[in-house]
This record gives sequence, structure tokens and C-alpha cells, in this order.
Amino acid sequence: MPTHRRWADLHAGLVSRVADLCALRGYASCRAVCASWRAALPPPTSRPLAPVADTASRHGPLSLAVCSVHAQRWSRLLGLRQPSGLANATGASRCVGARDGWVVLAAANAKGAAAAAASVVLLFNPVTGVEIPLHASLYDPNCERAPAASTSPAPKVVFSPCPTARDLAAVSICRPNRLAVQRTTDGHSSALVLDTAALMDSDDLADVAFDGNGRVAYCLTRHGAVHVLRLNRRRHRGRLRPIEIEPLVAGAVFPSPYDTIARFTDAKNLVLCGGALYQVWRRPSGAGSAVAPAGICDQQLLRIPEGAVFVLRYEPPASAGAGGSRRPPCWSESKDLGGHAVFLGANDAAAAARCGDGAAELMRGDCLYYWASRAEGDYEAFVYSMADRMSTRLPPATGGVSSPLWYFLPAGAANVQATTTTAMEAASEEVSVAVITV
Repeated sequence: MPTHRRWADLHAGLVSRVADLCALRGYASCRAVCASWRAALPPPTSRPLAPVADTASRHGPLSLAVCSVHAQRWSRLLGLRQPSGLANATGASRCVGARDGWVVLAAANAKGAAAAAASVVLLFNPVTGVEIPLHASLYDPNCERAPAASTSPAPKVVFSPCPTARDLAAVSICRPNRLAVQRTTDGHSSALVLDTAALMDSDDLADVAFDGNGRVAYCLTRHGAVHVLRLNRRRHRGRLRPIEIEPLVAGAVFPSPYDTIARFTDAKNLVLCGGALYQVWRRPSGAGSAVAPAGICDQQLLRIPEGAVFVLRYEPPASAGAGGSRRPPCWSESKDLGGHAVFLGANDAAAAARCGDGAAELMRGDCLYYWASRAEGDYEAFVYSMADRMSTRLPPATGGVSSPLWYFLPAGAANVQATTTTAMEAASEEVSVAVITV
């Protein structure tokens, strides 16, 4: 008689394919089968998702998929709720922000349409179905461009943690030198657009990120300068206090040769993780290599290859030592990320601590996960190892990734799904891993 293999001995790639055919609750059940299946399947909340193109238009305006390295493919996550607030928009919607289980969806209104605003912006939780309308100024459809047509960052909206309709803050780079800000406190909301040209020495904006409590946003320029945006969300005599902007560090603060590298790395991101502030610089794909003198006083040529990645950490001012001198704040080269896996994109940079229990299938400590534009008009994902200083391409998504961002399910998503709807389990014919399609 032939010897039959145990279920526990199935190849990890096959286990991933089986689990991908389950809705969230079924996926959690697959992880409970045995230790080997649990090791092959990351926890639902640790799987990074991204928006993928829905060519068949069968899943609504929001479609997410997850990348399984074991199965070498992206799988669509079924059973998510769909927003209703974009029903009256005349243009196609796209995902322009994500954090903590929420996504920001935006759609343009056609010129001449009977609409009060040029765009519709919506904060949406695809697990619970909660929708929070945002101000139209946060998304400027005139700044849209094909991914491969420009080095300008993709549209990005960041927002404060745990948003509600009565209490939230949102900031976006609506144009290269324009910041749109919405502040809502106790149900009272206000929005304004800030011209940053004079405040930031006419340097274009590259990225924006919130701190952990939602009171402060950090703005990064194309040349690496960081400015602190104090939102002042408390009301005084019925009115919100003015927004304050100030530089994090004054003057030149990059050691050589990073003062030169800053001018030749157009893709820049801010990361807050483990109580530290980082900058991630990258020479984008398609930009070719750059050669320049290493510094003003150093004429040795410095070569910056296409796809090169650099990570710098902010060093706050140090107290005076025995010599009596006080070290000024500066940026220094970083060799690691404190053991975190960092996901960069149009989302507020997500930093996940390195963990086992199946999470290592995609998520590795001291690694950067980022997006690069393709000539086809979509995006592909890469992982950069700080230890090896090498970037590796992740499996391509069928149909393409429509927005360069990462999304993570909120804690308890499987339980929420089971209690909010039973239709999701009926839709478990094709399930996914971590990508969002809009």
C-alpha cells in the first residue's frame, strides 16, 4: 500500500493557495489546523495588502489583494465592504491613503458636472463599512499623472490615528508646493490650503507623515529638509488656533556625502518607528545612474546607481558633555531599522516589529518594502534588506497594482467580519493576500 502524506506535510505554497480561497474567518481557521499550517500562514493582521486593478469591475471601487511569497502570486481578498459615498462621483476612484485599517478613496468630478466640488474624498473602513467624508481640497485631480511620466510623488493623504466623524485631522500634498489640511474637533470642521513655497525655500514637497498622537505632522521636501506642522486642534473661544510650521533642523545637517546624495535621490519618505524618525532616499527606477563630486571640497566622483537606497536617522540635540559643548541636531547614516519591517508608499509609513508565527513569510526585520512605477502604468513591489543592501522584486500582481500603498487589516478583523455579515463567507470562492485595487 502507498504511504499517504499527512495534511501537516503539505507544501507551504499549497497551504497558502488553500487558505487564499477562504474569507477572513476561514483563513483564521486554517491557521488553527496544525503547527505547520500556522507557520506557513501569516496572521491576518500582519499580511500587507495593496490596491489592485479590477479589470472586470466585479468587486466595486475598492479591491485589495495580498502577496504570498510561498505561492508566488497575489490573491484578491474577498468579502470586504464597499463604500457608498462615491456613488455620485463622475470619475474613477483611487486609493490615496491608508493606516490602521482605514483607507482614503478619492474620485474626480468631470468638468461641467453638476457638482459643488472638483473631487470627492472619503475615509473608509472596508471591514466595518464606516465612512467619513473628507474635504474636497485634500485631493486635486489636476495633479494626477501616469506613474512613469514623472518623479513627483503619487497623491497621498495622511490622517490621525483612530479617526471619527467628530475628531480627526488629515493632511495631503495636493500640489508640489501646496499642503491641504482638514481639522475636525468636537464635530466642528475647517479646511485650508497652505502655500509652502515661501516657508520651505521654494523646495517641492516629497512626503508627509503623522506622529503617533495625531497632533503633529512632519513634511519632507525634495532636498531632505523636514518641517514640523503643529496642527493645534484644540478650540479656543470657539475657534481653532492657527497652524504653526517650523523647521525640524536649521541649516545644512547632512554629513558628506549625503549632502550630495540628497540632490540625486528624487524618491524620499519619512518613517517614524520605535520612537525614532528616519528618512529613506531612493534613486528611482528609470532615472539611470548619477555621477557627481562627493562634496564641495571633495572632487572625488560619487556614483549613485539606479535603485540605490539610503536610510538616515534623526539625532536630536545631545546635552553638554564633559567638554561643555552641546551637539546640535543632525541626520546620520543608519545601519538598521531597530528590527522593524517598514512599508513605504502612499500610506502613512507602516512599521511592523519583526515577529514569527508565520509572519516571516513576507515580513522580515530591518527591511524596507516599497513601490516602483512601471512603464505599463502600474506599480511593482520591492523589498530592500538593510543587511545585504540589496533590493528584491516581489511577485507581480495580475492586472497590476493601481495605487502604490500598503494596507493592513485592523486587529480583530476576522471577528468583525463574522459578526457584521454572513454574506462574506458565501463569497469565499477566491480570496487574497495583501494588495488594494481601486
